Amino acid sequence: MSSDMPDLSELMTAAQKGDQRAYQQLLETITPKLKSFLYRRFFNSDAVEDILQDVLIAIHRARHTYRPDQPFENWMYGIARHKLIDAIRKQTRIGNYETGAENIHELPVTKTGTDTKNNISQIDNDVQLALDILPKKQRQLVEYTKVMGHSVEETAQKFNMSESAVKTSTHRSLKKMQKWLVQNGYT
Repeated sequence: MSSDMPDLSELMTAAQKGDQRAYQQLLETITPKLKSFLYRRFFNSDAVEDILQDVLIAIHRARHTYRPDQPFENWMYGIARHKLIDAIRKQTRIGNYETGAENIHELPVTKTGTDTKNNISQIDNDVQLALDILPKKQRQLVEYTKVMGHSVEETAQKFNMSESAVKTSTHRSLKKMQKWLVQNGYT
């Protein structure tokens, strides 16, 4: 790391100890990095600004969970990825309910004129690769609940399972997908 670039781990550690100046410097340093990260994956500038704010709030709320012996950027980008995926899911659910689209590939053009399919294509591909590692039933549960946005109750009825079993299976599947993504360099 260059001498003019602050060590983010040190800044976060100082911020965790109550150093407001270090926390302000941390936020000023990570904001452009996060904005760049989000713009490379989501091309709607209005949405990126909203997602960026969600990421910064999530980092603020989770700052006590950062472990100084771990790389800060991995922790930060992990939070950013989760917030980005949440935003994509939300947009997908809204699009599905407004248009009756069957899946994320049939979503309409966004209000800015950018094709939603292009906005999410890279993450969609990464998620699809991770979905493909799951057994058929687990993949269907994740797709039905997390991609198509159905409730646990609806999913339990469709697959003739208990709600608890749906929650457990979905949670384990998402953990498995996350582990695979990290192991295969999608972090």
